[in-house]
Amino acid sequence: MGSIVCATRGGEGSLAAQMAAIEEAKTSDRALIFLYVVDPHSLDDDIDESMKDALLAELNWMGETLLRIAQKRADTAYLSTEVRIRRGNVREEITRFVKDVNADLLVLGAPRGTTANVFGDDAIERLAKWIEEHAAVSVKVIRPDQIKKSEPEAT
Repeated sequence: MGSIVCATRGGEGSLAAQMAAIEEAKTSDRALIFLYVVDPHSLDDDIDESMKDALLAELNWMGETLLRIAQKRADTAYLSTEVRIRRGNVREEITRFVKDVNADLLVLGAPRGTTANVFGDDAIERLAKWIEEHAAVSVKVIRPDQIKKSEPEAT
């Protein structure tokens, strides 16, 4: 049986995705890996070159922190997990990673304020469809309103 990858970035959508991935891992007895991608291309071209390395280091630190929080949430549910950080284009790195670990499920969190769209034209739906097509993995998009408000938050 394959593993579950939960790509995380922070925010309510990522919390919802983490909680859904934890529940899925518990009920299916599959390994759970939390993934964070540092995208150097997300930095504006107007940023001074001397600042880019420092900003990328901060993004990496933020990723490590968010992954530790996700791992604490899983620990609270008595679930052992792995965490990984990749650097590169988000879409390409997630796709490459799910292939590398032979994942059979990818869980993504939708940003707050997006709604399920039957035509799949919001950014998270397009990302999910692209990854499904290029990585042959099932993708679940979880929205913030899909989690129970009573879920404990790790800080």
